[in-house]
Amino acid sequence: MPIPGLYAAGLYINGMVAEAALEKTGGKTEDKGALIKALRATALTDTPRGPFHFDDFGNVVGNFYVRRCEKKSDRLVNTTIKTYSDVSQFWTYDEKWFLSQPVYSRDYPPLKS
Repeated sequence: MPIPGLYAAGLYINGMVAEAALEKTGGKTEDKGALIKALRATALTDTPRGPFHFDDFGNVVGNFYVRRCEKKSDRLVNTTIKTYSDVSQFWTYDEKWFLSQPVYSRDYPPLKS
C-alpha cells in the first residue's frame, strides 16, 4: 500500500479546517460572513503538515519542510532534513516592504542586457 503524500494530506487538512469552522459556528452555514470569519480564524496544531494558521490575507502560515527521497526497507520515503517554522507568503521579507514593490511582470524587473 502506498504511503499517503502531500495531496492526500492537503485534502485531509481542508476537512480539518472545515470541521473546526463548523464547530465554531455551531454547524450553521447560512451566515456566509460568519462562516468565512470562522474559517480564517482557524488555527490547528496537530495536522499531517504540522501546526498552521491563516494570515490577514487568508493565506496559510505554517511549517515548510526540506525533504530528501531515500530508500528504506525497499520503499522510497521522504525524510525531513530541515523544518522552517511559521513560514508566510513573505518568507523572511518585511510584509509592508514586500507589498510596496511593483508586481512582477514582463517589464519588471527590467531586463539588463
